[in-house]
Parts: sequence; C-alpha cells; structure tokens
Amino acid sequence: MAIPSKEYHKDKKSHSELQGGKSSVPADVIVKPEERTVAHRHPYLSGNFYPVFEETVGEDGIECEVIGVIPESLRGSQYIRTGPNSLRIPEETAAHHFFDGEGMLHGVYFPPSIEGEDETGLIRARYMNRYVRSDSFQKANKHGNVMLSVGLMMNGGRSLIKILKQAAVSIFRSVIFRVTNIGNGNTGLAFIGHRLLAMHEAGVPIETAVPSLETVGEFYFEKEGQKRGKKFLPNQEASTAHPKYDPNTGETVFFSWRLLPPFAYYSVIAADGSRTIWEEPIPGFTRPTMMHDFAITPTYSIILNLNYTLDPIKHYNKVKTLISFDETNPARFGIIPRHFNSKRDKILWFETRSCHMFHTANSWDEKDKDGNVVAVYMIASRSERFVSYINMWESKGKDGPSGGGKTPEEIRRQYVVPGDGDYANQDPDGTYLSLFRFDLKTMETRVTTLTTISSEFPMINWNWFMRPDLQYIYAAKMDIVPGTGMKSGGILKVDIRAVMEKQQQLLKDGGLKNLGGDGQWEIGSENLLQVEKERHSMYLFEGSYGGNEAMFVPNLPRVDGKALEEDDGHLLVYVYDESQIENGLVANPDRQVTELWIFDAKKIGQEHEPVAKVKIPRRVPYGFHGLHVTREQIELNQHHLDRRSVPV
Repeated sequence: MAIPSKEYHKDKKSHSELQGGKSSVPADVIVKPEERTVAHRHPYLSGNFYPVFEETVGEDGIECEVIGVIPESLRGSQYIRTGPNSLRIPEETAAHHFFDGEGMLHGVYFPPSIEGEDETGLIRARYMNRYVRSDSFQKANKHGNVMLSVGLMMNGGRSLIKILKQAAVSIFRSVIFRVTNIGNGNTGLAFIGHRLLAMHEAGVPIETAVPSLETVGEFYFEKEGQKRGKKFLPNQEASTAHPKYDPNTGETVFFSWRLLPPFAYYSVIAADGSRTIWEEPIPGFTRPTMMHDFAITPTYSIILNLNYTLDPIKHYNKVKTLISFDETNPARFGIIPRHFNSKRDKILWFETRSCHMFHTANSWDEKDKDGNVVAVYMIASRSERFVSYINMWESKGKDGPSGGGKTPEEIRRQYVVPGDGDYANQDPDGTYLSLFRFDLKTMETRVTTLTTISSEFPMINWNWFMRPDLQYIYAAKMDIVPGTGMKSGGILKVDIRAVMEKQQQLLKDGGLKNLGGDGQWEIGSENLLQVEKERHSMYLFEGSYGGNEAMFVPNLPRVDGKALEEDDGHLLVYVYDESQIENGLVANPDRQVTELWIFDAKKIGQEHEPVAKVKIPRRVPYGFHGLHVTREQIELNQHHLDRRSVPV
C-alpha cells in the first residue's frame, strides 16, 4: 500500500523552497557545461547516464522532502554512492565506456537533530554531492582529457592503427601533464580505520571527509607521516575498489592487478593500520586479467583469475579489441591463506568452465568435526561472458548507431532457463547468483545456480559476513534493453539456504535433474523455479523508474535485548523516474527529482511499498557502489580530521 501524503513531515519546507536549494558549477571547475539540444548518441552518455555538472553549495547540502518515516537506525548517519561523471564530454565518435569518467559522490545525510530539538523528533534528510578531486580530475580540469579511455581498449569497431595512435596520444599527455594517480574514485567506497575512501581499481584511493564529501587527499595505507616513493608509470600503485574488512580481526584485505608481470599483488592491513602483508606477488597469472573483486573467509582468500584479459595480439586478430573475453581457457580460482607468502605458501588452483564475475557476495569456511577447514564456499554473480551491454561503443559516423551489445542473432535467440547446467544455451549476458564450493582435499569445484533472475551488485547484512549461516542476498535485478545502458529494475531477495536445503534433499533422494558435466551440482530449472516461487522475493520499481545497488542497513539493537534476525534492517536505493527524460535529454533541468527509497528488508515484494521516500530535488545519474557510513564513523572521521587540522 502506498504511503499517503499525510505522512509528510509536519514541519517540512514547501516544495518550492526545497527546489530552491542551491547548486552551482564549482568555482574551481574550468570546464563549463554545454547546453545540449540533441542527446548524446553513446548509451552511457544519454538520459540519466549523462553527467551532472553542479555541486550543492556549502556543507549543509539541500533539505529534502520525506514521505513516510525514516528509520531510527539512520539517525546521524549518511548514505553515499559513487559513480562516473565525466568532467569533459567526449565527441560523438570518440571512445567512451561506462567505466570512464571522474568520480562524483552523492550523499544523503540524516542529521541527529535540528537546532533547538532533541533527538526524538522525525529524522530529516539532506542531499549533497561532490566531485572526487583526484589528480586525474585536476589534470582533466586544467588540460582536457588526459586519461586513456577504457572504451579504447574494451570496445570493438576500430582499426588497430587508430587504437595505437589514440593510446599513444593519451599516454603522452598523461606523461607531459604529470598524472601521478589514475585512481579517480568512481567505482567503490570503503570506510577503513577513520577514513572514507573513494576507490578505483587502477590507482590509489582518495580520502574523503564526511558528511561534507570534500576531498582530503590520496591515501595508500601509509602510517601517519609516511611518504610514498615517486612512481613514473600509471597503475604502479593500485587497490581494488572492493577491499574486504574482517570484523573479527580488524584486518583489511585487498589486491591489485597490474599491466606488468607478475600482474597481481596481495596485501593485508592490520587493525592498527600497519602493513602486515604488502604487495605480495600472486604467482599464476600469465597476462593482465581484469579481477574486479575477490573473496575472503576467516582463513583464506579467493583470487579470481578469470577470462577477461589483456592479450592484444590474440584478441585483436579475433574480435578487434585489446581486452576481451577468452573462452578457450578455464576460469581459475586461487585459494591462499590469509597471511600469504609467495615463497612459502602454495596456491590451490581450482577450475571451472570459462566465465566472468564482477562481484562476490559472501564466502565462508566449511569445517569437519575436528575444526579443520575442508572446503571453502563463495557466492558471486556469474555470467557466461563479460556482459556485452557494458561494452557499448561510439558511433562510427555522425548519424550512425552505437555498437556493442548482443548481435541481432543473439537478440532473436531463445535461451534456456538457468538451473539445468546447460550453460552454453543460457543467456550469455545473464548474471546469475551462484554458489561455489571448493573442496580442499579432492580439488573438486561445485557450481550451483541460486536464482533464474539476472542480478548484480549483491549485498548482504555485513554483520553476517563470512558466516556459514548467512541466509539472504539482496541484489539489483538487471534490466537490459538493446541499444541502451544497463540499470536496475528492482530488488531481488534470494534465500540461499532454501536452494542449499533443496540440493541436499535431492542428493539424498537421488533426484538431481541436470545435464551432468560442469552442471552436475545444479538442482534443475524446475526445482529452482519452485524454490524461487516459495522462498525468494522481488520488488519491481515498475513504470519508468530505474535504480542502482541497494544498500543494507541493520536495525538498532532491540530494547528487549533479544538478538536481531539477519534481515532485521532496511534497504536503501536511489531511483530515478525516466519520464523526466525526453528523447535522451533531460526535459526540465531545473525541476529534476531523484528519490532515495527505504525498504523494510523483511518485506520485499510488490505488496510492500517503501517505508520512506526521500525526494531529492536534483538528478542523480546512474552509478556504481554505495556505502552506509554510521554516526560513529562520521564522528571518528571528524575527530581524525580535527586532530590533523585539515580544512575541509
């Protein structure tokens, strides 16, 4: 049931007042936005993928209307999401990619109270946004685009001579203008120690203040006062955009992939900030491999040596790109101990059929009765290839269509429902949550599909991270329309225990129905659809709404002292009504609205509306990953910055 308008905050400002909140092109930004009369033809520069150029004025942001009641667990905290936001818009026929663009942070802050009130009143919401002012941002602002477009290497449709020429120009410009860090903070966020970090896997993280979102500077896990050595080539210092935090030990674990041998490095940061393991080489990589994410258990780390690789000669001769998906080799998964030493420890390599995965959701150890780890589990969104609709490329001519995505033959093809192990006939662009079990004794790998619905950006209650009793995954249902950019059309709640229980029952009864081979551990599409109907749930945004990743925030402790259940919490997601777009252009730039919807995580389904909607009088473009920064973390960050006397 929709929340009636009478539940607006009684003391809210009028809509016109809220719309009058101040935003402007920042004074330090030289680039001035163009007035477009025709939409950009690149799918990831059209509609709500088009950048915004203004920032909110001042540190307080813009007060937003609230429909419903914001949960008490959000009081004093902030939800922040990052994403690519190109400072300079490329020409219609220039290389561009979904991953290109300077980082921009969009945050909704929930103040503890307002002046003159205690903390028992209704919770307000204030929106603010800021560019991540990285080194690459500063150079692009001053000198024009200096970065090598990801699209130049990952998109097809151009000659090798053109690729090499454009690459040489980009590298030359980055050297001439002394680009020292190509990390632009446009991908992920992490709160480590007392710092919020905006992250991008090709470079060094950018420290950011909360709740103001002002850039503080680069941070590569140095101790206070420690200086980094100078690097003269890009990608020599880098961190994944998805570091893992172990709440039991306080350790932060991350990796980085590089363009030069040995291609991958592994690091562990202790709770006190010291570098326990630092840039330890990971043997076993024969070429640069796009490893966007990884996984950890209390004992091991899981390294993903998958099939999206940089192999210019092989790939260009075949598909006219420098980086491409190589289905001729198996996907490889390396299991290493938490405190890995390449000279002492052996990597246990497991293999499956070729595949790609952007994100893992959870992982844990399986132990025998004596407490020995006998297997490692991992949940991730798996696809048969690198999703083709991410690699959309520029028009070949002034009026030509964009390239990329499925071929016409693939669009017309009928694909099988996942769950039978018939991977070759599944939608190759479908990203299906899957369970992996790596047996440390037999070296067997089991793969089990958990849902027939394509989804990405898997999210969990992080209080259940690395726990074997985790039950729920919350994921963004992915909507793919040929010729357009990818976005989410809803929230999917997956009961992984239901699938695992069904699998055990079928194994006991001898009733597994699959094609055998690689898919011998699948439960069968009919069984999977039945589990989905009975135990999974989904909320579709419907209409012309599109969304992003949904972030889980646990409830406050119960007053009766009883433990919270795993799904006691709320899901936060930015949504945008695309009826505000006409022919790929923003129809009324001064009257744009984005909404932050807040759902009760126990009640995900079409019969349950959000418990609150924050109406932001600004457009928030589609982006990547978000983070909930708690009230305690904000206070910790402010104390840290005050102690350093950093003006932000």
